[in-house]
Amino acid sequence: MIVVLLHGLGRTRRSMARLAARLVAAGYRVENLDYPSRRLAIAACAEHLRPAVSAIRQQAGAPVVLVGHSMGGLVARHLAAADPDLVAGLVMLGTPNRGSEAADIVSAYRLGRAVLGPAIRDLRRDASGAIPVPACPVAAVAGTRALIPFFRRRILEPHDGLVSVESARWGAGERWCMVPAHHTWLMNHPATAAAVLDALSVWVSLPERAG
Repeated sequence: MIVVLLHGLGRTRRSMARLAARLVAAGYRVENLDYPSRRLAIAACAEHLRPAVSAIRQQAGAPVVLVGHSMGGLVARHLAAADPDLVAGLVMLGTPNRGSEAADIVSAYRLGRAVLGPAIRDLRRDASGAIPVPACPVAAVAGTRALIPFFRRRILEPHDGLVSVESARWGAGERWCMVPAHHTWLMNHPATAAAVLDALSVWVSLPERAG
């Protein structure tokens, strides 16, 4: 099984390097992809990535698992929902599935929109309903340590500084855990890697996903 990693808004593939190394050490093949997160809206980011992810799936001969940090999880939702044969499972790390109060605040300012690009509007709470829901198995990890003082009292507790635990929750049937980590470094926490590996260990054994 191939695991495809997708970074968050304003980050690069380097932000996922530590998690990639842990997954490789556990025996998984990993593809850590870059995409223009500050230049495109979320749906457009998914379309930008689709050829690369489809090529990886074709090479593997089986559906891949997508692991997305923050906005990367929403990009992954678009990819998985549009093509069910592409994805065997989806792991979201600190992903604002119900939108982010921080995005509500930042998107109200011209500077915020200029720096973070069109995707910041897609991360608002009133835009969350437009993100499609895939049919594949889902796991979600939420952080509970907030280190950004500006947003600390503006987000429903508990939260990771940018995304509340309530927003990171997916719904019935998800694999779920909380990790004592801040949003920016959630993907680097050992408990996050353990949660990803736990989901992979289940999904790789599903006969209908074996390719």
